Amino acid sequence: MDRKLSPEFFEMYQQMKQRNVFRVIIRYGKYMAARSEEIAAENGYPNFKFRYMGFLANIDPKGTIASDLARCIHVTKQAMSKMVKEIEREGYIEFKPHESDGRASVIHLTPEGEDLLRLGVTISEKLKSEMVEMAGEDNVEHLIDTLQSLLQEVEERRGWPFLIGKVEEQ
Repeated sequence: MDRKLSPEFFEMYQQMKQRNVFRVIIRYGKYMAARSEEIAAENGYPNFKFRYMGFLANIDPKGTIASDLARCIHVTKQAMSKMVKEIEREGYIEFKPHESDGRASVIHLTPEGEDLLRLGVTISEKLKSEMVEMAGEDNVEHLIDTLQSLLQEVEERRGWPFLIGKVEEQ
C-alpha cells in the first residue's frame, strides 16, 4: 500500500484548512489578544499581557487566595505562582494576610490593578466595536450567541466547568 499522500489530498486539505473552525477561532483569538495588548500600550500599559485579564477579573473585591484563583481560571498552582509573581511585579496586585488562616495570603487589586481592570472593559468594548465595523452588529451578536450556546452545551453534556469565572465546588 502506497502511504504517500496525493497532490489532490493536499489541495483538498488546503481548502479545508481555510474553513477549519478550530483554526479560525484560534487565529482570531490570537489577533484579539495582540490587539488588546496594543490598546493597553496606547493607554499607558506597555507591559500589559492579555493573560492578565482573566486573572484580574476574577479577584473578588474582598480578595482571593491563589488556589481559588487558579481553579477559577483553570491553571495549575505552579502556573498561578508564576503569574502572581509577574503581575505583582507589575504593581497590579498586592498581598494581605488572611483573616482566619495565618499561613495564607489574600490577593487584592492595587489602585493600578483596578484602573487596568476598568481599561479591560474599554478594550473589550473597542474590540467589539471594531468587529461590528468589519462584520456588522447582527453577525457579531450572532457569533457571540452561538459561541455562548456551544460553551453552555459543552458544560451540560460533558460536565465541563470551563466558562471563565465559574468555580467548581470542592
